[in-house]
Amino acid sequence: MKKNFETFKFGIITDTHIRSPEGDQSSPYPVNEKANERARYAVQIIADQNPDFVIHLGDMVHPLPHMDAYSLATKEAKKIFSPLMPNMKFVPGNHDIGDKPSLVSPAGPADKDTLTSYKESFGEDYYSFEFYDIQFIVMNSSLVNNVEEEHSQKKWLETTLEKVRNSRIFLFSHYPPFINDPAEDSHYDNYAEPGRQWLLGLAKKYNIEAIFSGHVHHFFFNRLGQTKLYCHPATSFTRQDYSALFPGQVEDEYGRDDKGKYGVSIITVDQNNHNIEFIQTNGARQKTTCEQPIKPPVFRRNLSFLIPHLRHDWALARPLPYNGPMEEFSRKIVRNDYPLLRLMQLGIKKVRVPLSDLSEPLIRKRMQDFDAVGINFVVFCIGMPNNDELNSFRKHKNLIAEIEIVTHSHRDLDSNKLKVISSISETWISKITTSASLLDPNQPFAHTVSCGYLNNELQDAVDWLDTQDFKSNLRIVMQLPWEQNITETVMSCPLNIENLALNARLSNSNPAKANFDEDAILKRLDELSTLSQEYNNLQIMLDTFSDFDRGYHPRSGLLSNSSNIHNWLFS
Repeated sequence: MKKNFETFKFGIITDTHIRSPEGDQSSPYPVNEKANERARYAVQIIADQNPDFVIHLGDMVHPLPHMDAYSLATKEAKKIFSPLMPNMKFVPGNHDIGDKPSLVSPAGPADKDTLTSYKESFGEDYYSFEFYDIQFIVMNSSLVNNVEEEHSQKKWLETTLEKVRNSRIFLFSHYPPFINDPAEDSHYDNYAEPGRQWLLGLAKKYNIEAIFSGHVHHFFFNRLGQTKLYCHPATSFTRQDYSALFPGQVEDEYGRDDKGKYGVSIITVDQNNHNIEFIQTNGARQKTTCEQPIKPPVFRRNLSFLIPHLRHDWALARPLPYNGPMEEFSRKIVRNDYPLLRLMQLGIKKVRVPLSDLSEPLIRKRMQDFDAVGINFVVFCIGMPNNDELNSFRKHKNLIAEIEIVTHSHRDLDSNKLKVISSISETWISKITTSASLLDPNQPFAHTVSCGYLNNELQDAVDWLDTQDFKSNLRIVMQLPWEQNITETVMSCPLNIENLALNARLSNSNPAKANFDEDAILKRLDELSTLSQEYNNLQIMLDTFSDFDRGYHPRSGLLSNSSNIHNWLFS
């Protein structure tokens, strides 16, 4: 790395799907009519960030190269992109240059004619450039496995990577190599073999730092060795086939206009790493370049101090229905990666999961992916861990921020073993609170279980804690029931802050009573934020990350069941 290296940033935008301003017949979907104005807005949002350069990951336009509207669309695209020129780089997408070779692709493959049309509009279809001694490589993914056209690019890429093998390398490809597993079946949204393993082999061999892709119109994050693979959301429309991932009410146009998922990104590159900041555009539109755009949404408050419970599945993939036009003949196996994107947006660095997640190899692999972007885990177990579990804590301690032991009584815990556990990671002691200990003759009986000591139970825990010669590595978890005043409860707590962790509940103590009171939840988050600012050493868990709109304790969390951050959390 050059000694005069300075931290820099570049922008990412993808899948703008711009059309002729005169209209065309390239799409039957109403949302596509909004693409030009959405692209214009997204461009201005990036321009306001003043990046050193911008890379468009492909599908600049929607009409395919063989359509009469293609030329008009490319001219309109260049007008819309003008605020970012001349420092804008283009990656060819399948709409810009033709599909990858496939018997079941809905459009024709790239060929000499489409390559010529593309180059006349956007320049070379594969190339590289250098910025602060970092190599940026743009490839034409539609050529991969194209036996008639791929040879020259293949030779060029292998030669280029060999020349810069000692440099940091970022690679840009419209199609993602894969979206869930490097060995997944070929489908519309990945590279087919043998091209996939060829590219992934190069990524491993030359230690490519990151691969950025578009095409899928949704967010996915994967790793292969040291390489991070980002699949970036679109600005124009969302692919409705993926709406089956989300259990909530379907978004507009049967999932094709999911406004909470649009956005652009700013990538900050320092001497050792890179960081991605996703900026939601929410489908906002701008009619002209001269029009003053509305500002992008910002959070009402900083919630990065929270440690949310990841109660819903956050790590495992499942099959989507096979349904054309994209997947008429295959089941695509995919994972909902939006919880990760939302944590990154919120700046949250720790989450709470059960020990069973750490024990399951597939989920543990996903924990390692979260760790790679700076998110660690509070891992809880019921009672003292056995020897195998203790060894698992030791083996994977790099993933663990804290260990939480949930017990009926702290006095049943083996202090010697607890000391060993606390030497691996700071250890929290949390009480299982059930309806059996909350009998109130004036209230109907309900089966309930919650986590954390109630305030009136803490004194005995404090007395026990004082007998432990390693108490600096211990915390007691106090729960904050929804109905209790936070400030009064914490102020009356007999524990020192450095030995206290809070479990703030958004769920009503009555499992039959729902809590969808946005104003009250915002007020609670405000109070927790104030506590966090006043007491830097205080650890604060939040019992709900994603909504529960069915089942016990129905309530709102930070995310809707579409995995979108609630609008009321933005100003």
